[in-house]
Amino acid sequence: MGPPTYPGSGGYPVIDGHCHLLPPHLREPSSAAWKDRWFAECHGGEGSRFASGQDVLAALDSAGLERAVVFGWPFADPGLLREGNDYVASQAASSGGRLLGFATVNPGKQGAIQELRRCEGMGLRGIGELNCDAQGFGLAWEGGLRATLHSCQEAGWPALLHASEPVGHPYAGKGLATPGRLWKLLQPMLADVPALRLCLAHLGGGLPLYAHMPEVRRLCRTIWFDTAAVPYLYDTQVLPTLVSLLGVDRLCFGSDFPLLAPSRYAAHLAAIKQSGEGQWLQQGTAGWLGER
Repeated sequence: MGPPTYPGSGGYPVIDGHCHLLPPHLREPSSAAWKDRWFAECHGGEGSRFASGQDVLAALDSAGLERAVVFGWPFADPGLLREGNDYVASQAASSGGRLLGFATVNPGKQGAIQELRRCEGMGLRGIGELNCDAQGFGLAWEGGLRATLHSCQEAGWPALLHASEPVGHPYAGKGLATPGRLWKLLQPMLADVPALRLCLAHLGGGLPLYAHMPEVRRLCRTIWFDTAAVPYLYDTQVLPTLVSLLGVDRLCFGSDFPLLAPSRYAAHLAAIKQSGEGQWLQQGTAGWLGER
């Protein structure tokens, strides 16, 4: 009997490439996590959702997925990041290989490289989700961000960077890592770390929709984009559109669990299947993770 498969995948095993974990003690309103501005803004409303490793595994089983990439929250404080990384490492280690743990660091703070090395020793295998708005680092190819992603390239780690769309409805957590700013960052970045496997979350804030421009298409064909929160932002035709622009191997499935369960993406994934490109669920994520 093979691994479980998601019904919309055309029979291919798939990985959820974007899930957040949080240690139980940091979920409590009295904890230091709630003093973090971005965290409090995103979780201050009713119905805030937090996940354990077991919660992620249950969501995978419910949707028929095989594995998930898991990471903590992009806190600004290195101490909170360290606590999150410890929890992610423990949950990944006890998951029987179903949870792939990523480290989260703040490139704008001292000790980021040392924390990456510590996390590598704990069995983590990538970095993300880095967020310039939440963590306060500059979205420019210099200083801490450059040093951090150079270290990722040296380790052969994939990286995930938060992105936001510049238009549309406002919501908690909508930031300024928009296509114009990302375009200025990515050109020197990709020249300097050409082997870095970089994924931009949330469809890169819409950056690949500009891929009708040849120079944007050339750049986008060297990185990946995940689907996290897509049902909140786009109609079902956005994924077939991007496949037609970039190919099946540049998109990664990511749910942003526990914000959304993987099953919430059924209509968007069905649109991909109808386009005859169901394999993208496996190809894109496997390429980003370096598994093919």
